[in-house]
Parts: sequence; structure tokens; C-alpha cells
Amino acid sequence: MSVKTEINIENKPKATMKNFQFVENLDKLIDVAEKKEEGNEPLEDNRRSFYDLVMIRSRYIDRYDWYDTIFEKNGKYGTMDTTGKVLLPAQYDGIGELCHKIYCGNIPRVAKLNGKAGLVKPDGSGEALTPFVYDSISYMLIEPYYTVKKDGKLGIIGKDGHVIAPCILDEITHANGRCIVFRSGNKYGVLDRTCNDLYIAPQYDKVEFVDMEQPCTVTKDDVEGVINESGDFMTCEEALDYEGYLVGEYNPDTFFKN
Repeated sequence: MSVKTEINIENKPKATMKNFQFVENLDKLIDVAEKKEEGNEPLEDNRRSFYDLVMIRSRYIDRYDWYDTIFEKNGKYGTMDTTGKVLLPAQYDGIGELCHKIYCGNIPRVAKLNGKAGLVKPDGSGEALTPFVYDSISYMLIEPYYTVKKDGKLGIIGKDGHVIAPCILDEITHANGRCIVFRSGNKYGVLDRTCNDLYIAPQYDKVEFVDMEQPCTVTKDDVEGVINESGDFMTCEEALDYEGYLVGEYNPDTFFKN
């Protein structure tokens, strides 16, 4: 996730609609080049390779500031993207972290009212996806989740605003491409995004990941095991012949889901 605070401003020219259209055209050329290379088709004369185009895109994006812009109207604040499209109307007391047009796209934005944070649709309507009850809301590296804080405790919500993990957590200790591990007191729990946002409340003494291919292991009362797709604990011996999904294991069918 690529976000910044209002004061974290890079010394780069602001991207415009023209810059965004250039990136869109590059994306089309990259798609064509990728398909040709996958099919072992020769590129036309003077056509750049897939790798060359990807590098050009990366360097071009890095030249500009693509983050949302805050604007003020009648003492209230809103945001617009680099194309001038209003994302949040000017009806808020403050704005949360600013999002990158290319890397964040149209994910919901964070705004503030009466000292509290809420999640808002980025379509200019001002429609709130959560009540404004949180002390803070932060974007997580693993989409599509947000960390929320309330009364000194952490929680996790989805991009549609629904609560996945209630605000009972003390720390989010680990996050990889598909799982989030968190702590409440001296107990640990886990969230698996590839298993329909399966939330396992903090109840284990330990949660560990051996490698990216294997499920996570959990320990409770000195017994080591794994968790199945229903959220049930299984000892390592019980899991040897288990054919279903185990929390934390690599699943290519769901790894890249939105």
C-alpha cells in the first residue's frame, strides 16, 4: 500500500490527467508485449520488450507525485485525485493518509469528523462505510484491510467497512501475502484472507510460519497443531491425511483475490 501523510510531501511535480493517460497507454503496450512474449511471437520493428516497457513505466511513475490532493471549502476539507476527480467532498474536519493514484486506485479513503475517523467511499458522494467512531484508521500493506484503533485497542476492518477483528488487539505482529497474526495480552490469533477472511480470535500461545508453502503452526497448552478452513484446531498428526485447506498454506486460486 502506498500512502503518505499530509506533511510527507515529496519534491516532485504533481501528476496530471495527461500523465495518467500516458501510464494507461503504457499499460496497453505492456499487455500486448506480454502476450506476444508468452506466445513466442516476434516483436515488430522498434517495439520494446515487455521488460523494457515495465521499467519505463516504473521510472515514469517515480518522476511524479500521484498522491491525492487536499482542498478546502467553507472551512471543511475534501480530496481529489491527480485527474481532478473529487474523491471526498469538502465536508470533513480532516483527512487521513493520502493515497497513490496508481498503486491504491479506488480504495476507500479515511476522513475525520469531530475528532474521530471513518471510512468513506472515494466516489465524491461522501457516503460513509463506517461510523466516525475510531481514534485512527490506517491502510494495511495487505489489501483490502484497514487497521482501526479505538480506546487504545486495535482492530481490523474490510474495505466495505465491516468489522473483521474487533478492537481488542494489542499488536499486529506479522503480515504476509495472505495472513495477519495479532496479539491480545499473551495470546495470538490469525486472519486468513484466502479463506473468506477467516478470523481466529486470540487464543493460542504461539503462531508461527515456517515458509510460504506450508500452513502456519499454532501452539496451545504445549500442543502444536494447525487450523483448518472451519477454524478448528487439529494436531499435526491429525492433519497428515487431511485434504482440505489449512490456514496459512499457499493457495494459487485465491492468493491474488481482491
